[in-house]
Amino acid sequence: MTDYNAMLDRFERGELDPAAFRHSDHVGVAFAALEHHGFFEALLIYANGLKVLVEKAGKPEKFNATVTFAYMSAISERMHLRPANDASGFIAENPDLLSGSVLNGYSQDRLQGDLAKRIALMPDRSIMRETLTLL
Repeated sequence: MTDYNAMLDRFERGELDPAAFRHSDHVGVAFAALEHHGFFEALLIYANGLKVLVEKAGKPEKFNATVTFAYMSAISERMHLRPANDASGFIAENPDLLSGSVLNGYSQDRLQGDLAKRIALMPDRSIMRETLTLL
């Protein structure tokens, strides 16, 4: 089992290997940040860590404020509606977070535009949302 709290510490210090940072690690580190901080502080910590990670990978253009905000919002909402004991359990209970479906409300033009990379944009498409049921 991955220790996402320790990974968050290394993420904040810019010590993670970008090539080894999987999508599930993104979700786990976001969970750990949200577990220890309020939403906006966790968002800042996560966004700053992610910027360092993409720069370290030599791909700073990969950072997208809209994607980051959308995922942090979705993860935070799920954490409040369906609490999990830890990040690994949370990921197992929310496999759709690994599929990209969080971004279904965005057209590709809006999501990939330069503005979306700089600021968090709201979705531009109407979608049917699944109702989350509490355990």
